[in-house]
Amino acid sequence: MIKPHQVISLGGGSNVAQLTQAIAAAKLPLQLFSPSNDTRQLGAKLKLQIAAQPPVSAIDLAFDGCDSLNQQLQALKSRGGIHTLEKIFAAQAKRYCILAPRSRMKTQLDPALPLTLEVIPLASNQVINWISQFNNYQPQLRKTATGTPQLTINGNQLIDCYATNDWQHITEFNKKISQFNGVVGTSYFENLVTEALLFDPDEKVHYLRKDELK
Repeated sequence: MIKPHQVISLGGGSNVAQLTQAIAAAKLPLQLFSPSNDTRQLGAKLKLQIAAQPPVSAIDLAFDGCDSLNQQLQALKSRGGIHTLEKIFAAQAKRYCILAPRSRMKTQLDPALPLTLEVIPLASNQVINWISQFNNYQPQLRKTATGTPQLTINGNQLIDCYATNDWQHITEFNKKISQFNGVVGTSYFENLVTEALLFDPDEKVHYLRKDELK
């Protein structure tokens, strides 16, 4: 999939880390970018130059992991907490490919996973109170092991919003909460994923393209 001289974005997570190692071994001439500190640090160890800022030109191909994926290739990327930055790269990419175990693809998004919001600290209480008015959703401020609010690289806080039943109406809810003052970004990736490479425990790989799905 990757051709010499392309502009490539690498997200975060263990699967992207393996891809980063493969790119280093292939020694292809590429322009590499990543919103992930971990990926950039790994690149430095592998003697790869991976920039933090997205390029002025379009990204040819972006790779990322995900926590949950439905059969329409809508994704939840909630655990890492860098979804706002990842969306910037994804939106700039001509092709945005998810790398994940096949078990993470279900008919619907995994209800055990939250919709994670990046929120400026001053707005956190307002956002939590607003979400708490809905019976179907339970908001929770993400905290560190010491009990302090976990901060993003942007200095914002994370609110994990859990569905009491399922994520059947996540598109509508995500649209509402995205418009709330102080919400910087959400972990729901709607109509951004163009393709996916999903692998089984026996390492068999399944390639899916959104334009081929019914």
